[in-house]
Amino acid sequence: MTKTAGALFAAVMISACGGGPPSPPSLEYVTSEPRDLTYGYSSETTLSISMMGQNLALNQEGTATYAVALTPTDQGVDVRLSVAELDASISNPMGAPILIDEDAIDGVLEFSLDRRGNTTLRSEPDVREEASQMFSGISLAHGFFPGLPGRAVIVGDQWVDTVSYRGETDMGIRSETTVLTYTVTGDTLITGRSLLVVEMEGTTASEFDLNVQGMSVTQSSDLRVAGHVLWDLQASVVFESQRAASGEGSVRVPLAPGPLPIRIESTERARLQDR
Repeated sequence: MTKTAGALFAAVMISACGGGPPSPPSLEYVTSEPRDLTYGYSSETTLSISMMGQNLALNQEGTATYAVALTPTDQGVDVRLSVAELDASISNPMGAPILIDEDAIDGVLEFSLDRRGNTTLRSEPDVREEASQMFSGISLAHGFFPGLPGRAVIVGDQWVDTVSYRGETDMGIRSETTVLTYTVTGDTLITGRSLLVVEMEGTTASEFDLNVQGMSVTQSSDLRVAGHVLWDLQASVVFESQRAASGEGSVRVPLAPGPLPIRIESTERARLQDR
């Protein structure tokens, strides 16, 4: 269940200067011991297609529970992410809704992050064809966790993260480039947690060359992205990530004489759950 999805776990190292005030937190992927985390995730996407004077809408929505295991390495962390629960649906005006649960995904997503969040994909789970429209291992590995500056930050600090990848999925070839600007804007308190607020905005350009029920489909889009990340400074993890994306693109299908214009609107949210 990923889209532009995007972005979530970071460890925060906090050190104190002897005899003086604490230094600002350094944002980087690092942990001193293995950790097991649970995140609740939700997303909703509407894809509208203009065809022969009509607008057809494809809707995807669902919730999931991700079990995330982190292991420290010399460069950052190794990540094992499994889908503990999934309740999703895909609906369109041409047929009955497709219902998807966790049984559609078999195995664990494994990848490594360096201290700034650069990803090395290790292995992906097997995903049934209908679930591939909701869950992409390569997209999740590159987009679930935000890029970090790898240095101490204070309110007003910014950094720019660019993520670009191309690879095979269960349905075909997927390529994507996301450029996000992160800005530290302050702090807040939620359920007794002291949280650092980081706003993000930018763009995502993507292209899919897919095989859908035996048909070759090419979809491309350019989206505007905005959202935020909340870091729990005491627990040294990301507490919440939320983003919205919207924009236009086109899709090519064998039955159409040319590319069909599309519009995409999506929202996604991930939040740390208490164990």
